[in-house]
Amino acid sequence: MTVATLLSDLEPLATTDTVGEALVALAEARVAHLPVLDPTGRLDSIVTEAALQAHPEHSAPLGALVAGEPVVIGLETHVFDAAHLMRQHGLSVLPVSEEDGSYAGLVVRADVFGQLAHMLATEEPGAILVLDVARGDFSLGQVAQIVEQNGVRILSISTEDDPGAGRVQVTLKLNVSDTARVRHVLAHYDYHVVAVFDEAEDDLEGRAAAFLRYLDV
Repeated sequence: MTVATLLSDLEPLATTDTVGEALVALAEARVAHLPVLDPTGRLDSIVTEAALQAHPEHSAPLGALVAGEPVVIGLETHVFDAAHLMRQHGLSVLPVSEEDGSYAGLVVRADVFGQLAHMLATEEPGAILVLDVARGDFSLGQVAQIVEQNGVRILSISTEDDPGAGRVQVTLKLNVSDTARVRHVLAHYDYHVVAVFDEAEDDLEGRAAAFLRYLDV
């Protein structure tokens, strides 16, 4: 799943827009960042609400503001990578460019994490199992076989690797609520179940955050 399907209809700012106009646009869009395009329609920068509020002159054009190289992704960027960049840089929106570098649009944090949560099956009913295993003993194929041979389907799977401890936590979202049989068989193969949840109760980004941790570098 790429960000090409998640482009927002939010309009970018222009370098000729003023600080005051940009603050109004951010408030109306309910975001803390917006991309700024130069007169040729190419990405110039990303403005932040905090920086605009701190600027002493609301009539100053955005083109006069000093800005670093903006974070930008391509249309074929995967949702996982987009979410990682948003968390890494604390962005509420992320500009998207065409192959030639021209501006293609933007994606909004809520849409990216919403798609991510959907891909992780957080909206589907079913139980969640968290396994703790040694890195050298973990076999994704074996875990899938154990679960599925008991008539249970894995809706999603994610891992959190702890190289320092030599352990891996594996989170399984299953299509059943009764996991007694699956847990028993997993234990037989020395897969230690450390937590069981009937429902995902966290907010949208919280449900996806565990999966994204292993993307952080």
